[in-house]
Amino acid sequence: MAYDFISSTPSEPFQEHPDYVAGMAHLQAGRWQEALELFKQLQTVYPDDPEVKKLLEDTQMRATTARFQPKKSLARTNSLSLSRLLIGLSVVLLIVAGGYVAYTVWIGPLLTYEFRAFQVTDLRNKADEAIASGDYSQARQALQQLQALLPEDPETKAALNRIEQIERSTLLYDEAKILISAGNWNQALETLLALQNLDTQYRDLPQLIASVQESQRLERQFQEAETVFEQGEWITAITHYEALQQDNLSFRYEEVQARIFESHLKYAQSLLDRAGTDPEQITEALAHLSQALKLRPIDNEALNERHLVETYLAALTAVDRDEAIILLQTICEEQPDYAGQSAAQYLYALLLERGDTFLEANNQTAAMADYQQAAELAVEDTTEAQERLTRLTNSSSP
Repeated sequence: MAYDFISSTPSEPFQEHPDYVAGMAHLQAGRWQEALELFKQLQTVYPDDPEVKKLLEDTQMRATTARFQPKKSLARTNSLSLSRLLIGLSVVLLIVAGGYVAYTVWIGPLLTYEFRAFQVTDLRNKADEAIASGDYSQARQALQQLQALLPEDPETKAALNRIEQIERSTLLYDEAKILISAGNWNQALETLLALQNLDTQYRDLPQLIASVQESQRLERQFQEAETVFEQGEWITAITHYEALQQDNLSFRYEEVQARIFESHLKYAQSLLDRAGTDPEQITEALAHLSQALKLRPIDNEALNERHLVETYLAALTAVDRDEAIILLQTICEEQPDYAGQSAAQYLYALLLERGDTFLEANNQTAAMADYQQAAELAVEDTTEAQERLTRLTNSSSP
């Protein structure tokens, strides 16, 4: 006989129940209490299932163990972590120590060598660039730093010696240039020869020495001309100065030109002083004045001197006596003692002569005027004019 009834136990397996699935998830995650609660609910659904009962007992044991021994598990975990940390630190220390040893033995010296090589190259380049640009102070500084790195390096010592030589050479060269500008040829040559002992091919040294030696020769020639100039030997001085200009036109150009001008002018004046009434000497004086004016065309003294000479020469060569007297009067009014009083003396003679002519023509007034003017001229002896003037005055008195 069969009976139909409703069973108190579900028909599906407990493994498919939601409480079992959720409890197992908590159990696998170590959440024992949460799994225990779910498994207790599962037992109410499957109260007679031995597997559910055993699962509940096992879970309760794990939960109890976890509740009463939490510190011990934590301590063991911490101990394990500390051990691992110590091992890791030991490994790190070993690596660091090994690295330090490697750096000290191999890497450090290699880096030091490389850096030092870089410094040496850099300083040498700086020194070369400074020398090329003429900045010897900067070059010396770089070479001294290089010498501190390489105390026994022969190239650095040689470069420093070369810098010292260049600076000494430059100093001597500049000093010689100043002496040359001042025309101090002897000291300039002495300085250049000292420079030659340091560097025979320094800049334009050979040409400069030759130039100074040539200037010394020209200076001696100039001083010889100066000597005869001071002695008043004008023609000889002119010859010396012109020879000097033929050798070197630029040497003391302004001074030499001035000396030639003065020599021509003074020689012309000296000719006039002793020419008297000799037209040839006066013509020669005029030629020297013309030479002087070629050098200084607008010199007032030379122009005036030439004008007087031309006037005097015209008076001396004049055919008409009255014309000669007028020309001579012009000269004597400007320079009473012109041509060493020769002009005044010649005028004196012409006035007396014309006065006598006037007197013979019974022109006593004109004769007296000529005698009076003759008596006032700057000549050494006016006695004859005075006597004629006196006789004419007495003869005119009642």
